[in-house]
Amino acid sequence: MADQEAEKLIHAIKLTQKLRGSVTKVFTDLSNGQTSTKEEEKEMLGDLQKSLLSMNDNLSDLEKISQSLPSTVHQTSNNISLVCLDPATDRTQLPSQLIHAHKWTNKVNRLADYACQALQQATLRRTNKSQMGPGLSTKRQRRMPPVAHNIPASTVETVLNSLEKHLPDTSITVSRPNGSSCVLQITLSKTLKAVCVLRGFLIEYVNVKAYNEDFLSNDGKIDLWSKSRYKVFEKVSDLMMAGIQHYYYPQMPEITIRTFIQQWFNSYKTLFSAPCSKCGKHLQGGLPPVWRDFRTLTPLHDGCR
Repeated sequence: MADQEAEKLIHAIKLTQKLRGSVTKVFTDLSNGQTSTKEEEKEMLGDLQKSLLSMNDNLSDLEKISQSLPSTVHQTSNNISLVCLDPATDRTQLPSQLIHAHKWTNKVNRLADYACQALQQATLRRTNKSQMGPGLSTKRQRRMPPVAHNIPASTVETVLNSLEKHLPDTSITVSRPNGSSCVLQITLSKTLKAVCVLRGFLIEYVNVKAYNEDFLSNDGKIDLWSKSRYKVFEKVSDLMMAGIQHYYYPQMPEITIRTFIQQWFNSYKTLFSAPCSKCGKHLQGGLPPVWRDFRTLTPLHDGCR
């Protein structure tokens, strides 16, 4: 009995393969298309008719043998198969909804296991109360306020003088028109000029202009806010403002101003001579490589970074 069922099943599989081959031939004949003489069109129609008849015969044979095959019952999850005993389920979608809920619950459990494993590998480290000083175990430690803006003027000028000595192509002029805050007028080689507003070691504002421009108003005072008439230096000014945000380090304020002026700002002396490190060109969109990488200080066009 089992051998006969196996033979029928094998024969059904062969008929299915044969049916698929005949269907493929029908679509192949249709996709070829003919735009030639009427005789070739008649020949194509004859071949197509033979393919359709062959497909119809194969389908009829497969339907006949499928009726003699034993029916199979699909296994369901847990006790969901018992729901089929309820005649009311014929009018509702309850079985499919239960199966969907069962799959969703299994997925939630699996994802929860993954999350648990990930959290166990990255445990939170808490400070031991015994390692804390007396009186601090129950009180939150206060953060030290930033001191970058509260630096004596003599210390600031000493650091700026040392910077000017280490940068032979750069001249730095210090003035204090607004009380404790100082204004730096920096000339970088013969490339550009800039004004920086410092409050202690905190750089608050940077404006860049061309070498042939100045920062004086009509009455002879320092003009901090007028922009350059060249687009390239307006772009550099915007990048300078982004640079002071990157190099801001409140715990060591002296490092902030040294790194910004001595390294990043000084790298702009090759603004018009160094090509882009990515595309190798000097100009892109009419502008030189105005961007400098914060780590390597390599020049890049704004569209290449």
